[in-house]
Amino acid sequence: MTRVSHWNWDSDWSQTRAINELDQEIEAERQFQQRRLREARAEFSSGLKQVDSKLSSVSDRIETILEWTDLRFQLIEFDEHAARQAIRRPFRALAGGLPAVAPDVEDVPGYWLPPAAVALLRLVTRSGAVSGPFADLGTSLELARERDAVRSELFTLAVALCFDQPAFIDASALRLLGEPTDLGLSEPGEVAAGWRTLWEHAALGEFGPSAEALLRERLAALFDPEAFDEEELHAWDRAILTFGGGDAASPSEAEAFERLRGHLLAAEAPRAPEVAVEPDERWRQYLQELIEEPSPAELPLVEAMEELHLPEDRLQRSHPAWADSAGTVAALVRRDLLDPDGAPALRAIALELAAPLLRSCVERLGETPETLDPITRVVKRVGSKITVGRDGHDAAELEAAERRIEQNMSLAGPSKPLLVTAFAFLGLAVLIPALGGPWPLAVLCLIGTAVPLWLYRKSGDEQAMNREHCERQIARLRTEVEHAKDAVREAEAERAERVAALGKASEALLASLPESRSGPALR
Repeated sequence: MTRVSHWNWDSDWSQTRAINELDQEIEAERQFQQRRLREARAEFSSGLKQVDSKLSSVSDRIETILEWTDLRFQLIEFDEHAARQAIRRPFRALAGGLPAVAPDVEDVPGYWLPPAAVALLRLVTRSGAVSGPFADLGTSLELARERDAVRSELFTLAVALCFDQPAFIDASALRLLGEPTDLGLSEPGEVAAGWRTLWEHAALGEFGPSAEALLRERLAALFDPEAFDEEELHAWDRAILTFGGGDAASPSEAEAFERLRGHLLAAEAPRAPEVAVEPDERWRQYLQELIEEPSPAELPLVEAMEELHLPEDRLQRSHPAWADSAGTVAALVRRDLLDPDGAPALRAIALELAAPLLRSCVERLGETPETLDPITRVVKRVGSKITVGRDGHDAAELEAAERRIEQNMSLAGPSKPLLVTAFAFLGLAVLIPALGGPWPLAVLCLIGTAVPLWLYRKSGDEQAMNREHCERQIARLRTEVEHAKDAVREAEAERAERVAALGKASEALLASLPESRSGPALR
């Protein structure tokens, strides 16, 4: 007997499953390794880029340093640079209270600093040879002025102020006051910071009466209100109306005028006796800038070095602060005149210059065109409005508003059809028994009479309520109209008071102003 062997289905299925799982694991491992390989390649590529970027950055930095160093070596070759280095050391020593000796510096053709600095250093330090290219002080300073009048005079004045050399102060101040206000570096029409500093000190009398007189003469020639544009005139009006914290939009113009008059009267206060004070720190800054400033021959190299070495938004040493713009003459005069914390001496000069303009502004601002326009208030309701003035309101507008209120209310009386229906039911209720009809029908008719009677009564009650509400609305409207009339009268009274106060303050201020630049002082 032949034995038939059967397939082991379970064993075969298990083997197949095991093989499939093994294939899946192998495929998963292969994908994982491929992913790791891709990630490793990406990291390697990114690393290469970073390395390249860093190498490029380092290379650029090295090139920048090399370029800057090359420019630096070129700068050192200039005789001006060597002279400036030698001059810088004794001035730093003097600024620190240390002994110093004037350096032995040869002249550099065309460069203003060596003759001015060496000659003044010999005077300040009381040392140095009496021979050499800058042995004579007057000749040396004149040579410096021929090469650069503005810088040499500003340098001389700064040295005299910082190191107590009064003999040079007045003459240098006078020469600088004669220079253009932009000192050749600011925009034309602007006032350089150095000239503004000179302006302030001359006005305070620190450079003597001649400098103060020259300052007034120069400013009188430069301050021309006829040339002001609308923006500048508007700035003057706004500054006057807002003086001392006032606001042009508020009823405080009279207060602003009163405060301004008191402020201007302070300009005539006696000047305090002069006391010895430390030199203004600005002169120290200007002196340092003048020593550090490169010569015209060096300037292209210095600017190239600054572009490589300093960010664009930082102050470049090649542009000195004394050449920065302090503003226009008009703006500075306005600030001196209307600054509550400003020096009275500056205010007095500004008033002398701006008196005619100030008078014109006050006369114009003191006018009250608002009095020509009547004051009104508007009472509004949906679909209507009532204009209320001092003398009352428009009766037609009030009537139209009241009709509008009545139209929005349900003021009609009870419905007559409801009353007729009620009486009809009542008549049927009476007639049915009399005609021999069934009494239940009469009862139903009698009950039916109650519904229209209830509706009629309800409609009457609603009408009464609506009428009462309408009367309240109309009464409220009339009350608002009366209140608006009272508000108009109060506003007109306040305006009249404000106009009177403004006129009085304007007259007082105008009476205190000088008639012209050479007119009498404030009274």
